[in-house]
Amino acid sequence: MMKLKHLAYLLLVLPLMLSCNNEDDINEIFISGTWNVGNFYNGGDWNKTNDGARPTFTKEEDIKALNALTVSFLKDGQLQGHMATGPFTGKWAANGDGRTISITNLKYSGNPTGKSKQLIEALKKATYYKGDSNYLKLAPEDKKSYVQLGHYSK
Repeated sequence: MMKLKHLAYLLLVLPLMLSCNNEDDINEIFISGTWNVGNFYNGGDWNKTNDGARPTFTKEEDIKALNALTVSFLKDGQLQGHMATGPFTGKWAANGDGRTISITNLKYSGNPTGKSKQLIEALKKATYYKGDSNYLKLAPEDKKSYVQLGHYSK
């Protein structure tokens, strides 16, 4: 009887043990809909949840303009988005184990300026990510700045 209880317990716990790992679910995070730019941040400690980074923009009209910039990560590795000067496309790949990202082949019409240019530069330099299906931070190699994306209503 005791062996049966231990076996039952093991069978209940085994699926939980097998499902635990440190690798992110890339599809759950990235392919969760259209992302809007929340802000660009500088400073802080990338490794902390409350990193203390400073937002670049604080005025309401600037935040509204940022929220109009969009990015969508598609399942097939394509990326598409919209900025003030029009649409853009590219390719993306992420590694959930190291939380790294690569965004390449960015193509856009016109000459992006202002916040649109900041977005394109942040995407080009993105090397690391962190977040979930609600918010996403993309940082360059030095992790001293990042762009935060979210699913913000317009």
